[in-house]
Amino acid sequence: MNNNMKKVSALMALSMALGGGAAYAATLDNTKPVHQTSVSADSNAVSVVNVSVNGASISDGYWKKDGKVAMIPLRDLTDALGIELKWNKETKTAELTRGALWTQVITGKDQYSVNKMLLTLGTAPEITGGTLYVPASFAEKVLHGQVNTTGNQVTISSEEDVKTVTERGVITRISNQDKYKSIQIGGAGTDGIVLNLSDETKFISVEGKEIALTDLAIGMNVEAEHSLITTRSLPPQTPTYTVTVLDDGAKSQLKEVLGTAGTIENVTTAEGSISQIEITGTRLTETAPDHVVLNIAKDTMIVNHEGETVKAEELTKGTKVIGFYSPVLTRSLPPIGTAWKVVVETPAAELEAK
Repeated sequence: MNNNMKKVSALMALSMALGGGAAYAATLDNTKPVHQTSVSADSNAVSVVNVSVNGASISDGYWKKDGKVAMIPLRDLTDALGIELKWNKETKTAELTRGALWTQVITGKDQYSVNKMLLTLGTAPEITGGTLYVPASFAEKVLHGQVNTTGNQVTISSEEDVKTVTERGVITRISNQDKYKSIQIGGAGTDGIVLNLSDETKFISVEGKEIALTDLAIGMNVEAEHSLITTRSLPPQTPTYTVTVLDDGAKSQLKEVLGTAGTIENVTTAEGSISQIEITGTRLTETAPDHVVLNIAKDTMIVNHEGETVKAEELTKGTKVIGFYSPVLTRSLPPIGTAWKVVVETPAAELEAK
């Protein structure tokens, strides 16, 4: 019996020693930055997200929102993709650059900047254990990578070329502010698309020569190469890489063009052809009227947003159009001017059908 009691006592002492050692180890761990993605032994590491970039493993991530959003370490991600990351300790902001790519990540803010365009991903970046984490969708939506999630494995691969789309449209607005430069094409107001411009955006004339943003004017027909990624705003916004002017003609003839977008209220004909249209709508420039009568001359261009010629017979009452014209107007109400270009947006028949 004594021997048995001694064995039990020894086992109890060993158990207490091991328990104390575990508690002591836990105390030591608590003095260091704790990686909150670690999980308890009975969870079978379900909360851990294994992350690989271009075939190489990086530090683990973790799940948020009941396992629906994978969070991955930003610094390891950018290092693996060859992206430079500058950290601002005071503002807790990371600035990422690689070639034409530039973006900003602000801790605690679900607002990701891509070429001066703001995106939301549904989850804000957060600092855990001294490391900044972002949702895995950041690698796809912001860095243009390919992201695949299988179980607890997130696989990220970079694309050598950013996917782009090319479309044509007439410029209806130009913003040439210091920080945020953009042009709007394909419509006015909430229509069309806003092309966000960066220092890397190239501007090319119809002759193939490199020009500047200051050489553009409203009314010009352009072809833009921009990202497939757009915001959900109205109008949508997108980073733009190249803008090519498709119109012939000297810039000096276009610089002072005014514009009004709206609906044709009246049409005047002379000798069997349209001589005037009256437009009521929205001014495109500060000095333009929102109600104007435009003379249709022989050299007035009547086109759609693709730059294709449209028959003058489509200028009927109720048609949605954008008129571009000289600042030389009569003092009448409404003022009268001569149209340089009329863009037919939606024929009256289509508007009635809607």
